[in-house]
Amino acid sequence: MSAHHSIRNDSGLTNDALARHVPSVFVDSPFSGVSSRYGFVPTGEVVDGLRSAGLVPVYAGQSLTRIEGKRDYTRHVLRFRPDYAPTIVGEALPEVVLLNSHDGSSGFKMWLGMFRMVCANGLIVSDKAMGAVSIPHRSNAVEHARRQSLELIERVSGLSLQIETFKAIELSEGEMFQLAEHAAAIRWGSERPAGLNARDLLTPRRFEDSRRNLWAVLNTIQENLTKGGVNLNRTGRRSSTRGLRSIVDDTRMNTRLWAAADQLARGENYREAEIIDV
Repeated sequence: MSAHHSIRNDSGLTNDALARHVPSVFVDSPFSGVSSRYGFVPTGEVVDGLRSAGLVPVYAGQSLTRIEGKRDYTRHVLRFRPDYAPTIVGEALPEVVLLNSHDGSSGFKMWLGMFRMVCANGLIVSDKAMGAVSIPHRSNAVEHARRQSLELIERVSGLSLQIETFKAIELSEGEMFQLAEHAAAIRWGSERPAGLNARDLLTPRRFEDSRRNLWAVLNTIQENLTKGGVNLNRTGRRSSTRGLRSIVDDTRMNTRLWAAADQLARGENYREAEIIDV
């Protein structure tokens, strides 16, 4: 699992701050090993394009690498927040999430996300629920990203309705456990930690999440998975799960977990959601 470093400032990140902490945003050429067919478009131009549309970067993270000379080209994720969009259901701020790299591993990908103020935690909405955008590296990528980001923000009202639906759904013990088990499978797959009891993923970290509705349970599970610290019942020693350290794993888990909650709300059986690969 690859580590990453990140920076957050809820009042907005300057380009100088981004350049210091996430240098891959502002490189002026792609990694030397990419295909000749790769059309390079620097993320910095997209950042400036979104700023001109009123979206300010408030978070940025970049994957680390041990490959010589590749440090400034790895995958990076930025979260942009509009100052003109309404607060979602009184507790979350809408964001546009952008993932990109300059080593040929991915093009631009964008999702609608939200920042939940009560826990300082970022969620990402699944592709199926509100749509996601995949933007190839071409000359018109900047304008495409600018236009698509505004379209994502326009879906905030629909997102609010979906959250209200989640809040209105009271879960049984069995449904809560089923969602926690599914979430564990999303997070670890076949590498599930020994001694993990999925019920421990349902332990809320704050009073606001002690309810049994789908919204509260989703947030409880998501925070326990991303931040770690869930006790493992191992004989002879105390240990706990680790938080997510990979940009790709965090994005993938968030989108799939939201899709699972959406399937539960619709009364559908859990299945692998049709998610844009990150």
